[in-house]
Amino acid sequence: MDDTNPASIFINYRTSDEPVAAALLDTALSYRFGAENVFLDCRSMAAGTPFEKALRTAVRRCDVLLVVIGRNWLTATDQHGRRLIDQRGDWVRTEIAEAYRVGAHVVPVLVGDVPALAKAALPPSIRQLASNQFVRLRPRDSRSDLNQLVAQLQGLLPRFADPSDSDPSAA
Repeated sequence: MDDTNPASIFINYRTSDEPVAAALLDTALSYRFGAENVFLDCRSMAAGTPFEKALRTAVRRCDVLLVVIGRNWLTATDQHGRRLIDQRGDWVRTEIAEAYRVGAHVVPVLVGDVPALAKAALPPSIRQLASNQFVRLRPRDSRSDLNQLVAQLQGLLPRFADPSDSDPSAA
């Protein structure tokens, strides 16, 4: 990630849950906003990059953090059967908590028919996530859903507003 061109949109996802949805978001949003303005760990960090520092820096510089939530996001466990989201070392949780700490706009992206989150199911540091308005990314309606998300992001990121672009999923 180029330090002079901070990412405006950070895509937060669990690799064991919805990496394809995260990649789809990255492709569509990079097409519309420019790849340099969208942070996705596997694309935005060069091999050998100290990932802890890079992730924290990118989250601290983002305007919007998209939280990709699929069927296994909340229930994913470590090798001891403990929920990852409850672990202090869980990067998904760490990134969300840091985004809240720095005042980024946090948007839950529910994949498919995943139900909305319940506050009681989340650790206190990210419990607010259950109160944030979510967007949905449905496989059968992904083009429409992506268009709606881009329109909302243009409202949150006015420097990128461009009414002539109408189809971000064409990339």
